[in-house]
Amino acid sequence: MKSIKINTKIFSNIVILILVTVVLFTGCNDYLAPEPYVKNPEVPPALQSTNVTNISGGAKIEFELPKGVDDLLYVKASYLRNGKTVETKASRYDNSLYVQGLRDTSKTVEVELVVGNNSGKESAPTFVQVKPLAASIDVAVKTMLVEETFGGVRLRWDNPTLAATIVKVYSVGVTEFGGDSVLTEVFSEDTKLIRPDYKIRGEIIGGYDSIPTQFGFQFKDIFGNQTDTIFLIKTPIYERYLQPVATGIFPFKGISVHSATLAAQDPTLTWDGPNWGDRASYKLWDGKWNTNPDAYWAVAHDVNNLGGEEAFKNKKSAFVTIDLQQPSKLSRYKLYGLKNKQYVYNESAPRKWRIWVTPDLTEEEAKNWGPDSNWEVAHDFTVPAPLDGKIAHDVTDSDYKTWNMGWEHDLSIQVTYPVRFLRLEVYEAWTSAVGGGATGELEVYGAPE
Repeated sequence: MKSIKINTKIFSNIVILILVTVVLFTGCNDYLAPEPYVKNPEVPPALQSTNVTNISGGAKIEFELPKGVDDLLYVKASYLRNGKTVETKASRYDNSLYVQGLRDTSKTVEVELVVGNNSGKESAPTFVQVKPLAASIDVAVKTMLVEETFGGVRLRWDNPTLAATIVKVYSVGVTEFGGDSVLTEVFSEDTKLIRPDYKIRGEIIGGYDSIPTQFGFQFKDIFGNQTDTIFLIKTPIYERYLQPVATGIFPFKGISVHSATLAAQDPTLTWDGPNWGDRASYKLWDGKWNTNPDAYWAVAHDVNNLGGEEAFKNKKSAFVTIDLQQPSKLSRYKLYGLKNKQYVYNESAPRKWRIWVTPDLTEEEAKNWGPDSNWEVAHDFTVPAPLDGKIAHDVTDSDYKTWNMGWEHDLSIQVTYPVRFLRLEVYEAWTSAVGGGATGELEVYGAPE
């Protein structure tokens, strides 16, 4: 067998290297151990003065930091909320903090306040007493107003402190065999509005039947508090989705020499259904409003066809007239812009429109269009600008959600007579330089006579 010779010098060097590495790692671990670096071993002074103002669901605590101490870091409040100790902090640059999430207005809550410094030391505690005013969710229950509306219920309440509030709405049914109640969540929303106002109809198309229906309402806050579910029986007002069809009442005959005023005098100066450019009017009620091909009134590429780009650039109105097929008492309408972010508060998305109606019930009667006709504006609307000021692909999530909800408006008060023909007039897009409007969807609801 061949013998193996070991170089003792090299072997010794390897052993030494291993030992040095072990020592270094051990030393580093000791040095990096989570031991606080104490700059000031002294405990900071306690707060010099405090002032408590009780507010909805808690209190605002104002304080004065100890003077002449440079290394103060924070003021910490500790208190019991729903049986658990919670903490909130304010930096040394603040002079107040908030205690939140309390509901029991009959009990006083003790709050412990301490001052902390850069060395991890905390002062002796200062104790203050807090007696909260009614929490936002309890104010919601007290001020809640539930009214019957077309296809469902309308829910409103007061939120004067603009507190983040979550509302849950349930419908109550009975199982077919067991007879037990079944709670189905039909609506959920979180809001900071001062006067929330929602219509709950359950379905996207249509709504609840016009029969006594039991609804449940519950409010929650962001601190884990929730109210009992309040049950009410309401009978929704009958309505259904009114399926429109295209009508050729006002076929296009003119070019771009018109405005809303001129159009009222001469309908031949409007460009009206069933087509404008390459978009058929049924695109307004095909249940799609995602991208440009789903839109009605897309950009007219042929400037000489149906008014063309210049007409819309100059703020000339575009009309479409729809036939609801039978006389109906109108309840509401809803209009959507395209979901594609390119058009959100941007480009050819509709910004201003009018809804026109007439009591005339035959095509011959409704053809009269002008100062002496029966056509009148039932609703004139301008889409509010995005709250965060950003458009298209930069739009914030909250504004994008608002956009995709569409714009719904009640017509039952303004329109007291049966309607068969309805006209949508878009008279301004979001960007004045575009050559058209891209309206995603129009839904009309009511009760056929």
